[in-house]
Amino acid sequence: MPTSTDHPAEPADAVASTAPGATPAHALLLLLVLLATLGAGAASRGTTPPAGEEAPSSVFSAERAAEAVAPVVEEPRPVGSPAVDRAQEELAAELAARGFEIEAQEGLGVREMGTEASAGYGRNLIATRAGTAPTGTLVLATHTDSVPNAPGAADAGVGLAVILETVRALGPEAQRNDLVVLLLDGEERGLLGAEAFLAEGAEELAAPVVVLNHEARGISGRPMITRASGPMHAVIGSAPHPEFESFTDALFSLLPNDTDFTVYRDGGWWGMDMAIIGDSWAYHSAEDDADHLDPGTLQHYGDLTLALTRDLAQRDLAALTPREEESPVQTTAPWGVVQVPPGLVAALALLAPLAVLAAVLVRRRRGEVSLRGAALGAAAFLLVLVGAVLGGAGLWALTAAATPEMLSQATHEPVRAELFVLAELVAAAVVAAALWVLARCLISRAAALLGASLLVTLLLAVLGVYSPDLGGAMILPAAIAAGGTLLASVLPPRAGLVALGVRVLALLPTGWMLGAQLHALAEFGIASSAGALAGTALLGLGAAAPLLLGAAPAAAEPSRRLRRLLIPVLPAVLTLGLVVGGTTWTLASPEPVQERVTAHVDGVSGETRWEVTGSTDWGRALDGTRATSALPAPSLEVERLEGSRVQIAVTAVRDASALTLTPGAGGFSAVAVDGVPVDSAAGLETLQIHGLRAGQSVLITVEADPGQQLTVVETAYDPSLAGGWVAPGEGVSLMQPRTEVSLTAAL
Repeated sequence: MPTSTDHPAEPADAVASTAPGATPAHALLLLLVLLATLGAGAASRGTTPPAGEEAPSSVFSAERAAEAVAPVVEEPRPVGSPAVDRAQEELAAELAARGFEIEAQEGLGVREMGTEASAGYGRNLIATRAGTAPTGTLVLATHTDSVPNAPGAADAGVGLAVILETVRALGPEAQRNDLVVLLLDGEERGLLGAEAFLAEGAEELAAPVVVLNHEARGISGRPMITRASGPMHAVIGSAPHPEFESFTDALFSLLPNDTDFTVYRDGGWWGMDMAIIGDSWAYHSAEDDADHLDPGTLQHYGDLTLALTRDLAQRDLAALTPREEESPVQTTAPWGVVQVPPGLVAALALLAPLAVLAAVLVRRRRGEVSLRGAALGAAAFLLVLVGAVLGGAGLWALTAAATPEMLSQATHEPVRAELFVLAELVAAAVVAAALWVLARCLISRAAALLGASLLVTLLLAVLGVYSPDLGGAMILPAAIAAGGTLLASVLPPRAGLVALGVRVLALLPTGWMLGAQLHALAEFGIASSAGALAGTALLGLGAAAPLLLGAAPAAAEPSRRLRRLLIPVLPAVLTLGLVVGGTTWTLASPEPVQERVTAHVDGVSGETRWEVTGSTDWGRALDGTRATSALPAPSLEVERLEGSRVQIAVTAVRDASALTLTPGAGGFSAVAVDGVPVDSAAGLETLQIHGLRAGQSVLITVEADPGQQLTVVETAYDPSLAGGWVAPGEGVSLMQPRTEVSLTAAL
């Protein structure tokens, strides 16, 4: 037996030729299995073909749903606008016709976020159908408002469509549990409608309250459950082909987006937060309209909500209480959502690197690999992982900087992201291939593959102990791959076919996971996932890499063939071609170029300065120009009360406007808006007030140091109000255009 080294006396090729179970045919079979399961995982994330008007009354029809919501999504509906009033009137009539009792709640919602706070005047619509023998309350929720200049057919018109068609399909009969349709105002400006409802109104709902919240960050894609609270793991199986990953819930706190579900969960409600994320380039833009919303996505969303509604409306909700404290790690498998106790996930995460290490020791005894070689393999793969992630992120950053006109202004996504997604994955292959060739100059194939798996499983072990939810989706297939690696290593050489079967079976979960997760990341968008695509692919492949080794002894020598450095050249050229092709394809899209435009107007002198992102000739021509505006400014009165108390009275001039109050050094404290306190114990540096109507006055009381400078900006969303305005052509889409009129005063 050779000694434990990466440099045995026997030539590598001679050893490899005697290794049954490590033949090129077996390697090709494993590759085909991986590709087939990867493709199956990606294909599993399709949507449902839309049903037409002729569909049976009891099923969800995307065509009927689109027709029901069509009058609402014809125009933008910013909070405080006549358009949102018209939308709520239409929705109230629709729900009243379905046998619901309608109630309108007008009030002021307040939300504090560190040193910033938002308040907003809105009108929530609550439609109720009492249950026959209620054990709790089921709430179907979404919001009626959209951002300015966006019709919001997806955000959140898709939720309105789904809810209207769901209650129609349920029929006029009362369900066992109370059913509430909650349509909120002011979500886009800080979840203000939800805050107002939870502050006043939610106490009337019979507990436990279960909410299905509907959201959108794009116009297409597979609807997914992004977050859950309470014992919803006991319910999720009632949905057709459900998709839920615990890690999306864990990741949500790191993302810049938020939904009303945060308010519901903080208020003690159970439920699920659902969303679509595909084609997020249209998010918060004029292209978020009925023509762009994918009907298959609407159908799938509706099927999901209808199935969950039928279950929850008839279920004994109180009986779920004993399972409220359960918090299994959940991930999606071919047969449904898998639920695993967090302790088991953490245990598997810790066992996986031990299994790989055991496989290293087995092969060390056979002279195929040394501990030093495996350590070098782990270090080499760390370089691959870091290089690919940084390369993917850097590749997109350079592409976006070179062609900013192809990016959306909300998410920085291109209209057509597919080729850029492929470019990142191919770029990762370039890094992996180059470093593989260099590593093979120092270590054996077994050392490189086992070292890669050892590194990945160690990283996942740390993640599994820190947060089983965050790592669950990758830990389970990695643990199976690690177990398969060890079993294939200990089987005798004569069991070549058995070992091959073990490796095939152990590879299946990795292939499925990679297909589903890469598809989901690609749907999320290249700007949001740059680097994550490469990292996910390499982590999955790295954990399963030793499955490519046979059970019999393999070559232990390094392979010093520097000419193999030519291998990455082809994928490098392909990467460049994909970037160039993706850019050309996107620029050829018929969709307009998105621009942000703001007119900064001095409320006293009328002096106006235009600021435009400048992605088009129109934008570059208008950016930086100056003019004079004959705009009425909001009235501003400041009165000092006792001590450090100050009263600020502002009267708005325009509908659907917003006020931003920014104090000088020292900030505000003890803030109240029209008598509603704002949690400002740490002090506020910015206070925004949304949903103001023309002529509406608001009274703000604060504590502030004498002599502080206060800046008040009234924002209207019509740039044509300002002097110097030049309308763009049809090829430009304005993203929430703003006219900001500013005033200053001493406190």
